[in-house]
Amino acid sequence: MFAMTVWWSWKWRCGNIFGQVGQCRDRVKFIKDLTQEIITVNQEAAKRVGTVPREERMIGWELPAAGWIKVNTDGASRGNPGLAAAGGVLRDSEGRWCGGFALNIGRCSAPLAELWGVYYGLYMAWERKMTRVELEVDSELVVGFLKTGISEYHPLSFLVRLCHGFISRDWIVRISHVYREANRLADGLANYAFTLPLGFHLFGSAPECVTSLLFEDNLGSTRPRRVRV
Repeated sequence: MFAMTVWWSWKWRCGNIFGQVGQCRDRVKFIKDLTQEIITVNQEAAKRVGTVPREERMIGWELPAAGWIKVNTDGASRGNPGLAAAGGVLRDSEGRWCGGFALNIGRCSAPLAELWGVYYGLYMAWERKMTRVELEVDSELVVGFLKTGISEYHPLSFLVRLCHGFISRDWIVRISHVYREANRLADGLANYAFTLPLGFHLFGSAPECVTSLLFEDNLGSTRPRRVRV
């Protein structure tokens, strides 16, 4: 209720200043009713989430099929917005490192950092003349943007369009959401980027700080996670 009061007080104050005051006979009642509506919606959503069946599964990175390259990317933001970074890695059907990167972005939101990771991952795969690519991202929101598109008025639309520009080229790109347990190497590169100067950093081989993650992925290491059935 406090948040709603602050928001609407500011909105009404702006209306008074700019001459756009709407009709509201009882503002106290309006705030109470709106707050109750939001509480009810959140309670119903919590109930639905609580009834979704879950089971524990072992999750880990999996090799791509022969002839395919797997691109894993990730973004990280310490605050939303806040200091942000991205990272990604390309690996073949035997788990060999085919290229990687870390990007120290500066300040931005978490979805924007994720999209920068996707953009540079696709850019690297295209520059290396890969023809069959599996793109794995651990953000369901970003995967939705890449698969179904986004409004041109959305603040992230420019970067989504850049990614679509790569995806629509003369190659095959499969996009899928994975859990963080299957994306640990890209996550490690994104976190490593925080220690690097601003900008893009390309790696021909795995940096020492993530070699253990690369080794564990190639061994088929998995971790437990409760997932929706």
